[in-house]
Amino acid sequence: MKKYLGIVVCFIMLITTVFTGCGNSTATSNQSNEEKGKTLVYGAEFEDEKINSVLTASHAFATDLVFRGLMKFDENNVPKPEIAKSYTISKDKLTYDFILKKGIKFQDGTEIKADDVVFTIKTILNDKVNSELKPEFEDVKDIQKVNDYEVKITLSKVFPAFLDKMTVGLVPKHCLEGKDVNTADFNVKPIGAGPFKVEKWNKGSNLILTKSKYYYGKTGNIDKIIFKFLPDANVRAMQLQTGEVNIAPVAPSEVAKLEKNSKVTICKAPTADYRGIMFNFRTKPMFKDVNVRKALNYATDKQGIVKGILLGYGEAAYSPLQLNKYNNPNVEKYEYNLDKANELLEQSGWKKGADGIREKDGQKLQFTLFARNNDEVRVKIAEYVSSQAKKAGFDIKVDARDPKAEKIKDTEAFVLGWGSPFDADDHTYKIFRSDQFEKGSGFNFGDYSNPQVDDLLEKARTTSDDNQRKEYYDEFQKVVAEDPAFSMDAYLTALYGIDKNISGYTPKRVLGHHGEGFLWNVEEWNMK
Repeated sequence: MKKYLGIVVCFIMLITTVFTGCGNSTATSNQSNEEKGKTLVYGAEFEDEKINSVLTASHAFATDLVFRGLMKFDENNVPKPEIAKSYTISKDKLTYDFILKKGIKFQDGTEIKADDVVFTIKTILNDKVNSELKPEFEDVKDIQKVNDYEVKITLSKVFPAFLDKMTVGLVPKHCLEGKDVNTADFNVKPIGAGPFKVEKWNKGSNLILTKSKYYYGKTGNIDKIIFKFLPDANVRAMQLQTGEVNIAPVAPSEVAKLEKNSKVTICKAPTADYRGIMFNFRTKPMFKDVNVRKALNYATDKQGIVKGILLGYGEAAYSPLQLNKYNNPNVEKYEYNLDKANELLEQSGWKKGADGIREKDGQKLQFTLFARNNDEVRVKIAEYVSSQAKKAGFDIKVDARDPKAEKIKDTEAFVLGWGSPFDADDHTYKIFRSDQFEKGSGFNFGDYSNPQVDDLLEKARTTSDDNQRKEYYDEFQKVVAEDPAFSMDAYLTALYGIDKNISGYTPKRVLGHHGEGFLWNVEEWNMK
């Protein structure tokens, strides 16, 4: 197992000497742009409720196209200066001084200045603002405007992931000052500094973005992007074949059929995106028995999920940092072992009844497993886990329905998805720390609590010594394997169907949750 996946090589399908399929990194924005005004139609799995970089923690889809930050992740997921011209870090690693580029404008023509940076960070930290990013900025002690093009940020603790966090898109102070950011019209008619601006949002149907005339970077010949909301994977695949959409994420079951289409190529990119079962400790007390959680891990044939559900497009999961440079392969991987699962349940006093379902103190080993019905893979994983676990005496009832009809925190168990290709602090601190449930700003939906995990994640995020950080994250992975918050199942390969007339995208980036990051340089793409 590779510790860290820095470069992902896609299968390249050559169709002419002019353009190629997946991985056409040679066709850049420097090529001739004789044909302007091209429209790219993206078949989207989801429709965001709001487009506002200070409210959502996701580096995804329209938000990343509309907004830009002081920093921006490159193709290797390393943060590099974007709106910032340069930055310096003090010797004690507590003060960051950013110098802004002059002449960079928001999409309304207003120049970006230090006031906008200060306003953006203070808005995230404002207790009246429902920002998912609060955990990422909680160590900001002070932020000051030095002059119109310089900002000084002081941290209360060393935080090596801070440059990652400064990729957050800047919002214009003059548009949001004095307004309720949670409900502002800005959330559906946003103004950022990205390459595309919102032209029209037809809720439930599509979102139309057009190229911003104020964008400062290189661009290709795509002047319009239409996000067409298609939650059904079968519909996305069909519309790829008919040419109604130019690019879309596809389910593993659709790949073979799409590969026969002469107009579509499939890009297969590994991701840091894993699937598993979340245990809700608050609604189902039985999960406090660690042997119950371990037993479900052992009772699930993860290789069976990879082969039978993902059709080989993925790998068995054992750690939330499996594709991170801090991955620790020396942890319990919970390879399929039904005997071990039964042994653990017997040890904890769960006895099989006449119906084969285990009981303890009059309580059945039973729970409901929720899976969003617009995600083929999640539903199949839920059904598979239910079937497998029955052999160990579990009674798992699958509840597959519209995710809008369910609140994750109220479920008994949930087929979840997490994973980040960025600094290890991302998708660990806000997911596994106990206080992230209490604060309500993180993503610890199951109310998982382990003091040792809390301590290790705090230490790992507040030391600049890389070797020390690795020791903390190694230990974190050992502890969370022995006291699992989830039953880890599989890492996914991101599968994108792409019109062969599109060029300029790169296969070099490890993608995030739901294949996030594939459109990271879409402004430079071209369409023939």
